[in-house]
Amino acid sequence: MTRKILLSLLSGMVILSVTWVYQNYAFSLSVEDGFFKKFLKIKRSLLNAPPAKKAAFVFINTGKDLALVEDTVEYGNVAVTDRSKLAQFLQRLNRLKVQPSYTVLDLQFYYPFTADPSADSLLARELPANRKLVIPLIKDENDNYKDPLFLANYAYSDYITYGSGFNKFRILNHSPVKSLPILMHEKIDGAVYQDQFFYALCNKQLSLSAVWPHYYLSDAEVRKNAQTAMAQYYNLGEILLDMEASPEHYDRFFENRILIVGNFETDTHSTPIGKMTGPVIIANIYLSLLNGKHIVSPWYLLTLWLVLSALSYTAWFSRMPRLDLKLNFIFSGYLRKFIQSYISYFGCLFGLSLLALFVFDIQVALFLPSLILSGIEYVSNKRYLPESKRKKDKSKEALAETEED
Repeated sequence: MTRKILLSLLSGMVILSVTWVYQNYAFSLSVEDGFFKKFLKIKRSLLNAPPAKKAAFVFINTGKDLALVEDTVEYGNVAVTDRSKLAQFLQRLNRLKVQPSYTVLDLQFYYPFTADPSADSLLARELPANRKLVIPLIKDENDNYKDPLFLANYAYSDYITYGSGFNKFRILNHSPVKSLPILMHEKIDGAVYQDQFFYALCNKQLSLSAVWPHYYLSDAEVRKNAQTAMAQYYNLGEILLDMEASPEHYDRFFENRILIVGNFETDTHSTPIGKMTGPVIIANIYLSLLNGKHIVSPWYLLTLWLVLSALSYTAWFSRMPRLDLKLNFIFSGYLRKFIQSYISYFGCLFGLSLLALFVFDIQVALFLPSLILSGIEYVSNKRYLPESKRKKDKSKEALAETEED
């Protein structure tokens, strides 16, 4: 009995380790994403509590102030932010008495502004002059970060997903280039991250390297309210005119606020709560980090290990009760038994995932551990053998156990 328990605990630890690696990468399955999408939407409607730790954002939309520039790769003209207006805005921003807590330009700077080259020259001076400002990097076809036109603080904001839309964000990537939310958390709040090979630490607490963000803000709320304690929204051209007309009003306007500048018209992504623009996604991921939604409780790991060990014991030495699904007309008997076992383990992990989401606020991977557990049961019970052969083997094993006793 002791050996059975030890084997089950070891199997549970192995499955937990595999699941941990899976959950710490951007990879996710569209079916799994669909479950989380529905659950998070329901949870948000039932428990739409504001974050315990809040932040004040000023969003500036550049989508209404675009200009066409020549693509040097000759793919035709491309639209970029009107850099003449952006350069004027940054020039005024850098000369304010009180700067924002941090400024994120969620814009790409990879094409020269041929409409007004002097605007690029002005940006080249203003961007590195602001130490509390960051611009994003993107990768080329060889998965290497491309150097933008201007010197500045850099971070990545790649929305990599394998599901139907943006769900999971890789906040730590074993790279010297940090993600925008991590850099914001470090610069604004003094957070300390350590990205190790198999785990990550945030302020010396175990944390996930990839998170399903909590959505404290939505595009509809940001645009509809325009002026709230957490979010204010302006168009670039409008706020620039206002800064020129009433410069004294803006001396302390951005004090203790996070400024995020981006395209609210075309930079949109599918999320569990609907379409959302890149700047609002970045704000939500930052708020998730600020409120510790990436921190892993030791009780979560212990609970997951014990449940996976119990399921492993069932897989090795018994069998999971299963639904009597009539699948003979599609699958062979061997494959049908495997599928029935898989569905049973999936159901157990589904319940565990609901519990984890409510209690620990962390999702549990469903498909991968279910596949491993059903595979263990399939092999340990010799489902691949004919029924008569399997019964003989079981009789021999029972006799051997009796003799040992």
